[in-house]
Amino acid sequence: MKLISIYEHMEAGALKVPAGQNCKIIFRHSIRGKIESGVGREVSLTDEGIELCRSFGKNLQYDIGYVASSTCLRNIQTCENILLGKGLDKNIVKAPNEMEGPQTKDRFLSDKVFEELKFNNQEIIFRLKNEGLAGFNSIQESAKIMLDFMFSNGNVENTVDLFCTHDFQMALLYAYLFDFASTRESIENNKWPMMLEGMIFWGTRNHFWCSWRNDIKEFINT
Repeated sequence: MKLISIYEHMEAGALKVPAGQNCKIIFRHSIRGKIESGVGREVSLTDEGIELCRSFGKNLQYDIGYVASSTCLRNIQTCENILLGKGLDKNIVKAPNEMEGPQTKDRFLSDKVFEELKFNNQEIIFRLKNEGLAGFNSIQESAKIMLDFMFSNGNVENTVDLFCTHDFQMALLYAYLFDFASTRESIENNKWPMMLEGMIFWGTRNHFWCSWRNDIKEFINT
């Protein structure tokens, strides 16, 4: 599959998808305005963010199949503008549990942790990877919620399924599937998931490949 992205590793990863196979891209939303505090659910994409989405959609070789998103405005706008760039009008499935909150076991306790740690996502991911936190699912549990959802939907040959999420949820997958956040140094030495950057998957739930930042890994019964 060919695509054009601001990230060369995504272009290279897409080329590794076997011809005709379904693939899935899970990615952070595009460039947004400033969030003053907390989650900022109604923060919109910038004009640059919108144009990047449209370009991304226009230059996807595969037809777009299933589309799912966080319910935050910036994520919905990301999906809408990718579809617009492709010239499509498709349903966007809102998936708050899988694309926003796979990490949440107890909302009250997890929100309290976010506030106590001043929304320091890097520190939260590090602690989840190494010791766990009150109110949170484990890294493994969180990632499996996302992976189960992704591989349960779409799956039509010659199409790409799109899943729009946030940096924190991308980091959960990064920590689970790759060697990330075992140490604070690994967080400092690797870039945090960036806007409109994504992982590319192909295969089946029990046997899949994932391309991320020029690293392609095979997973069996993960």
